Amino acid sequence: MSSNKQLNVLIVGMGIAGPVMAAALRKTTDYRITIVDGGPEDARAPIGGAVGLGPNGLKALKFIGADNIVTKRGGKLGIVTVKRGDSDSLLIQERLGDLFEEKFGYTIYSIERQKLCDGLRELIKDRGVDIRYNLKISRIEESENAVTAHFRSGEHITADLVIACDGLHSVARQYVTGENVQPNFTGASVVVGISKLTAEEEATIIRGGNMFLGYGAFFAAFPSDEDHTWAWFNGFPSNDPAGGEAEWTKGNSSLEECKKICENKIQGWEASLPSLLISKAVRAVPLGIYDRPPLPTWHRGRVVLCGDAAHPTTPIGGQGSQMAIESAVILARLLAANGPSDATFSKFASIRRSRTDRVTASSRRGLSALANNSILQVIRDIVVRLFGPMFIRSGMMGHFAYDAGTVSLE
Repeated sequence: MSSNKQLNVLIVGMGIAGPVMAAALRKTTDYRITIVDGGPEDARAPIGGAVGLGPNGLKALKFIGADNIVTKRGGKLGIVTVKRGDSDSLLIQERLGDLFEEKFGYTIYSIERQKLCDGLRELIKDRGVDIRYNLKISRIEESENAVTAHFRSGEHITADLVIACDGLHSVARQYVTGENVQPNFTGASVVVGISKLTAEEEATIIRGGNMFLGYGAFFAAFPSDEDHTWAWFNGFPSNDPAGGEAEWTKGNSSLEECKKICENKIQGWEASLPSLLISKAVRAVPLGIYDRPPLPTWHRGRVVLCGDAAHPTTPIGGQGSQMAIESAVILARLLAANGPSDATFSKFASIRRSRTDRVTASSRRGLSALANNSILQVIRDIVVRLFGPMFIRSGMMGHFAYDAGTVSLE
């Protein structure tokens, strides 16, 4: 691929990684950038629940001038509390806001996914990125001098480079690998929710990250803005939704049915916050938890994978979106420094693979919190008490110290 001309770059996917990729390329290169999304521009249906962002994710967003989307529209988590759900007994409590800000430059925030996506789309629109909607990719074909993305509508776009940020079920991933490998089901599912509280209700709650561990279930909750909105998720073992055996594949996907599922999972708990938030939910979405095994390569010719298309992870641990944001910034920096080539894309994978592989593995291990027998439950609680504070204070074992905008590219 020649780097002596102004390249046309097509970015596929407008979740989180795609807009970050577009903004980072706009900052670092003179490429002509087009980004496409499969949905309509005026879509009004909210997207999922909330996203947790730590210092590493916020530093990557700062590189593109987007950290204020989170710090202004999200909720700040100054305290992390872990309790037993059934007894409401305290396992650990850490006040980390000032510590993390001093050590890493930011603390942890939570923001509704919809607000983050909206903010990123506003940002790239303001920066002159060509945004197109209603284009769901169906296949990719490559020639010696270009690559063409074909869409279900019958339209196509030809570019010098395709950056695929099209998520867990990436069509481009199949093109790169030559295989249609299904995601791995982890044996667990979550219901993610958004709840609106009154000022009086919120006054009774510790404003921070709250996790409750139970027998075969956990529940986590955190403020997602300054206006009494809370995000939460309820995790539990389940059958694979893709197999048609889970509760919500039988028609139980309405808000009320999702609330009933969650109420059943925490039945008998003494902790009051989970019940309060479930009862006050204004949105709830059931999701199976999947990841994929690491890929041997992240590119083929003029097509390179980024974000969940390359390294999807479970949401346990709150690092999935942050890995996607980091990777977009790293890839943009490499393209600015070296231009697109096999060597550039191989270096991208070598820089990112060890970090993303570690996160994928640790996120899957985090599902051990779903202890579903008494012995495992005792072991889990002992581990949380003994090692939880060290794990949290270390910035998730060093994850928070990473800065995608300044890390060496060598």
